[in-house]
Amino acid sequence: MAILAATLIAGCSKPEPVAHEEKPRPVRSMVVKASDGSERWTLAGDIRPRIEVRYGFRVGGRLIERKVETGDQIKAGQVLARLDPTDLQPMLDAQRAQQEAARTELALARADLTRAERLRAGNFVSDANVDRSRAAVDAAKARLEAATAQVDQARNSLGFQVLRADTPGVVTAVDAEAGQVVAVGQSVVRIARAGEIEVAVAVPEQDMDRVRRVAQWTVTLPSVPGRDWSATLRELSPSADPASRTYLARLTLTGDLEPVALGMSANVSARIVDGARIEIPLSALYSLDDSTRVWVVDPGKSTVSSRKVKTGRILDTAVVVTEGLAAGDRVVTAGANLLREGQQVRLVEAARQDGGAR
Repeated sequence: MAILAATLIAGCSKPEPVAHEEKPRPVRSMVVKASDGSERWTLAGDIRPRIEVRYGFRVGGRLIERKVETGDQIKAGQVLARLDPTDLQPMLDAQRAQQEAARTELALARADLTRAERLRAGNFVSDANVDRSRAAVDAAKARLEAATAQVDQARNSLGFQVLRADTPGVVTAVDAEAGQVVAVGQSVVRIARAGEIEVAVAVPEQDMDRVRRVAQWTVTLPSVPGRDWSATLRELSPSADPASRTYLARLTLTGDLEPVALGMSANVSARIVDGARIEIPLSALYSLDDSTRVWVVDPGKSTVSSRKVKTGRILDTAVVVTEGLAAGDRVVTAGANLLREGQQVRLVEAARQDGGAR
């Protein structure tokens, strides 16, 4: 019985815990280096006219004829559209009739003045009669001038029913059709002036300063492979587009523009030099306590420690670090979210010391 009890007691006792040694976690890393900050910066744009005029009539009426279509080449003075003249022709006729009436009144007033001056010479009438006749002549002259001005205005209104181009160009859009009643100033045809072509680019707000520092741009067109054009910044909008929150920049093209057509898509690029800077992969960053951090490897202890950093511009596959890192620091580039403070790590491909990704 004693032996059986001893056996049972031994079977119920807890075994001694075995110490478990955590193996170092393999990580990829890189040695931080300060680059010269030079990069090729590219933005997307499209070919647009420098000046696009919206042509409209100075008078309202019914459009009876539109003589151009989208894409037509326009010469200076060419007729673009016409309005129905039946609305304004009666007004011109009425003003001409009033002009003739005023001219007749002036002739009658001058005849009365002549008779009054003869009678005054014979002392048959007083000076007051002569003065009244003179005043009647002046009033008749004023009425004739007013009627003549109204005739000229009516004639101009009739002439404004024919819409003509001021300068040569190309029709980019048509905004009205024959039979439509248009208001004063309503757009009927849009024309881009010939020989003045630009590239319109939407610039993100964080890149506004970089755009101003670029002296020369290079423009390529996907539809014209193997060729490029030089361009300079002509205009940078001071206000952002309310929808895209980007700023419109216009670049003036130089060189042979014969193969360039309006509406073509374009790629605008420039060499940007921001000075020495530190770049690390985006995968090296992680967030903790509302701050951006990286894991820095201690080369002597093979452990990692968390370090807070401040980032700048985001590049294609990397990010610029403005504060928190120095050249020579080794940072973890993969698995940052799986580490903890002071954890032992093993560098993958540690034999490579070229500063690239580990």
